[in-house]
Amino acid sequence: MNQDRVQAIEHIVLNRMKKAWPWLAAALLLAIFVPAQGQVLATQRAGFGLPANQVAAPNTPGGGVVVGSFFYATDQVNGFRHYLPADPTNPDPVNSGILYFDNNLNDGMSLGGAAVCIPFCKTGQVAYDGNQTVWVTAFDQQKGQPGSVTFPGVHRILIDPLSGQVGWMGPIAQNLGLGGAGPTSIALGPDGNLYVGFAKSGNIVRLTNPQASSFDPNFPQVVQSVGTSPNGRPVHAMAFAGPDLYLATADGLSVIRNAVAKTCTGGCNGVHISDGFSGVDHVGLVSDGINRLYMSINGQGVFRFTINPQSTTLISTGGTDPNGAVLPFAFVGGHTNMLFLDRLGNLWVGDDIGDGRLNFQGRIWYISAGQLASIP
Repeated sequence: MNQDRVQAIEHIVLNRMKKAWPWLAAALLLAIFVPAQGQVLATQRAGFGLPANQVAAPNTPGGGVVVGSFFYATDQVNGFRHYLPADPTNPDPVNSGILYFDNNLNDGMSLGGAAVCIPFCKTGQVAYDGNQTVWVTAFDQQKGQPGSVTFPGVHRILIDPLSGQVGWMGPIAQNLGLGGAGPTSIALGPDGNLYVGFAKSGNIVRLTNPQASSFDPNFPQVVQSVGTSPNGRPVHAMAFAGPDLYLATADGLSVIRNAVAKTCTGGCNGVHISDGFSGVDHVGLVSDGINRLYMSINGQGVFRFTINPQSTTLISTGGTDPNGAVLPFAFVGGHTNMLFLDRLGNLWVGDDIGDGRLNFQGRIWYISAGQLASIP
């Protein structure tokens, strides 16, 4: 029996029972819709109206990073954005309390946005070296308006972990063709190279010497083809586990085995993995680097995929807002949605109830390392 028919039958039965036995109908509703055993509830950390009267909020957050005690998120409208603690006396704002959109472009802690998108507005997944360097994917198109100097491509940013100050080091591998297909997914490989995927193609490329400045004659940057995603689908997110590169696309989860091999120069293509959601849009992906992946699956929630043995476990279908209301995740299909682990093992999740069509409708959620550890 297909899922639509099951849901139709449930609807009919519940409607009839509401008339005869309201208490029993309520009990059945609770049994059907209460989160499954093993699931945890995320905590909403940022969004419209948080704190009260706060208007500015995320716009389809595509990636994020915690550097020191500072939280940053990429944005579809406002570039690379710092978030401030609503309570400035909070001794641990990364792990607790409301974070709000830092709307000050003059404090040196955010980059991009504004009408002309200097140097970018639309940003996706990020890569982080665990120290001070962050690479941001930007998929803007040139606006062609006066003053616009948008740089689609991959940008290198230095962040001071003590002050939170952001230093833009410019686009890397400039003039090597990274910007045209709209880079939106990125991962730092164990070989020290960057791997980049795109919104307009299924190509995966390797970028050498990502720490160097563009045009450095001592450390030239080279863009090399690695392979393609299954069926050439755009890659929404990617993550390494050992030398293997995992891809999240509209077709599902796939992997390029030993993507860091020097022989992978164009023919190393992604192979589908049966994670229980084949053919369903995977919009976020992060790895613990060893044996576990966390996946945002559009319309479903966040799941953990254990590589060996291959098994999929539900993590969360939503979370609670500051008022205690339980809300489902609302991922944007066909787009990179934020999903990353910070250095303490906490999982950060981004979504957008406006489906990417309205400004300030994005949200940022948090699942602690302790919550993740509680799920077998």
